[in-house]
Amino acid sequence: MRGISAFTLLTLVLVAAGQGVRDNKGTEFILTFTENMQRDLNEPRLLVAGTTQTSATVYVDVLGVGFTTTFNIRFGEVITVNLPRAAVELRGSASQSTGILVTATQEIVVYGVFAEQASSDAFLALPTDVMGTEYYVSCYNPSSNQPSQFGIVGINDGTTVNIVPTQDVTFDGTAYTAGQTITVNLDRLRTLQVQSDADLTGSKITSDKNVAVLSGNLFVVVGNGQSGTGDHIVEMIPPVDTWGKEFVTVPLIKRSAGDKFRVIAARDNTQVDVTSQNTQTLNAGEFWEFGAASDEYLHVLASEPVILMQYSKTGDADNTATDPFMVMIPPLQQFAADYTFATTQLISDPASLTHHLNIAIKDSEKAGLRLNGNPLDPGVTWTPIPGTAWSGARLDIPDGTHTLVHTSPIVTFGISVYGFTSPESYGYPGGLRLAQIAAPCVATATIFGDGVDNDCDGLIDEELANGLDDDGDGAIDEDLAGEQPLSCENDKDEYKSCVEEQITNCASAALESRRAAGNIRTRRAAEDTENFAPEAEAEEFVVAAIAVVAVGVVMVVVMAMTYHLQKQRLLAA
Repeated sequence: MRGISAFTLLTLVLVAAGQGVRDNKGTEFILTFTENMQRDLNEPRLLVAGTTQTSATVYVDVLGVGFTTTFNIRFGEVITVNLPRAAVELRGSASQSTGILVTATQEIVVYGVFAEQASSDAFLALPTDVMGTEYYVSCYNPSSNQPSQFGIVGINDGTTVNIVPTQDVTFDGTAYTAGQTITVNLDRLRTLQVQSDADLTGSKITSDKNVAVLSGNLFVVVGNGQSGTGDHIVEMIPPVDTWGKEFVTVPLIKRSAGDKFRVIAARDNTQVDVTSQNTQTLNAGEFWEFGAASDEYLHVLASEPVILMQYSKTGDADNTATDPFMVMIPPLQQFAADYTFATTQLISDPASLTHHLNIAIKDSEKAGLRLNGNPLDPGVTWTPIPGTAWSGARLDIPDGTHTLVHTSPIVTFGISVYGFTSPESYGYPGGLRLAQIAAPCVATATIFGDGVDNDCDGLIDEELANGLDDDGDGAIDEDLAGEQPLSCENDKDEYKSCVEEQITNCASAALESRRAAGNIRTRRAAEDTENFAPEAEAEEFVVAAIAVVAVGVVMVVVMAMTYHLQKQRLLAA
C-alpha cells in the first residue's frame, strides 16, 4: 500500500465527514420563477425555513436589480421574502436575467411561491449541490390559450446548454421544429424560458455544467375535459441521475373526481407497471398519463429511472373548492427519515384555505412517526397500498412550520404537502433525498448519515451502529444512518467507562463492517470481470477501513464531549 501521511488521511476524513447530505436542504440555492398570469401583479415570494439548532444567517440577492436582504433564522421559523416581480419572473420564450441567489451559513429549506389571483402554485427549491447536467421536463396539455413552459438557470459562468423540445417553438425570435437542438450559453444567474402552445413534456435539456430547471404551465385546466377553472402549475425538476424506479402514491384528500399521474422516461425501452393498469413501454422523453380514483392507492414500478408527477384536477371536476397543481412524487429510495416543511398562504379566499399532508410508510413502521414531536392522532386512517408492504394516510395540518420524523433513523417514508382554496391550490414534496441513485454506484466508506448508498445494495443509510445486520445482507454496520444518542446519559456513576466502551465498540464495529463490505465488493468485482485485481481491492479496503474507524472515533468523541457537558450541567443542577 502506498504511504499516506496521518495529516493527509485526517484531512480526507474531515472533508468527507463535513460534506452535506444530498437532499433538499442546503446552503446555496439558485432559482427563478416561470411566468404566471398578470392579474393583480402580486409579487412572487420565497419561504425560508430554519432546520438547524444553530441560527442561520440568510442572504437573498437579485443581482439584476441590486435587490438584497439579510436575516437570521432559527429552527422552526419561516421567513417570507417578497421579491420584485419584474426582476425575477421569466416572460416569453427568450434568454433573460431573472436569477435569484439564496445563501445561508447553515442548512435551510426554501420554497418558491407564486400566488396570483386565481392562479397560484408553489415549488420546493433544490440546492445547487444536487443540480445536474441532464433533465427532462414535465408540463401539461395547454388550455385557455396559455402555454406550457420551462425555465433554466445557470449555476456557473460559461455553461453551454442544449435543448431538444418535443414541440415546435420560437426562442429568441428564431423558429425551431420539434426535435431540433437549441444551443444557448448561460452564465451564473442568467436564465431562459421556452414556451409552446403544445405540451412540452419530455423536452430534453443537457449541459456541460450544472443548471437548475423548473417546468409546468403558465395557466392550465386539468381534468374535466379541460373545462373549468385553471391554475398556474410549476415544479423544480431534479436531474435524471436522481430519478428512481419504484413509487407509491396516495390520493389527494377531499376529492371525489380522482387524480391524474404522468410517468416520464429517461431511457429507451423503459417498462412501466402500475396497479390495475396494463404494462407500458416508453422511450426516452415519452410519458404515460393515467388516472386513479380518489380512494385508489398505487404502486408504480419501472425498469429504468423515471419521474412521477401527480396532478390535482380542476375544482369543477367534483365541485371542490380547489384547482390544479402538479407535485413530484419521490421514488422510495429517495424517502427520508425526517422532514422539516412549511405550508404557504394563497390569495383567493384565505379564510377557506386548508392545508394537507399525504404520508407513505411501511405499514409495520407507522407507529414510530412523530408530527411536531407527538405521535399521530390515533384516528388517522391508514390504507394498505396493493402489492406492497406500504400504507398511506392523509391528514389535515394547520398553517405553519412542521416536523415529521421517525423514532428510528433507518425508517424512511415519503410526504407531500398541499393546500386548497377557491379557486387556487398549491402542492410540493415535503422533502426528499437526492442521492445519485440512477448513476453507476461506487462502493464508498460509510459516514454516519451521509445519504449515500455506501455498499451499493440499493438502500441508503439502512444500518444503525449497533453491531447488528439490520438489513439482512450479511454485513454489519456497513451503511450507517445518523448515530443514535449514547446510552450513557442515565448512568451517572459509570459515565466515563460507558463512553470509553461506546468509543471502542464504534471503532470495532466500523472496522468489522468495512471487512464485510470489502468481502462483498471483492465477490461482486470477481463476478463482474475476469481481470479483477484483488491486491488493488485490498489496498482500497485498508484505506477505507482506517478512514471509517477515524470517522467513527471522531464522531463518537464529539458526541461524548457533548454529553459530558450535559452531564456536568445535570450534576450541577
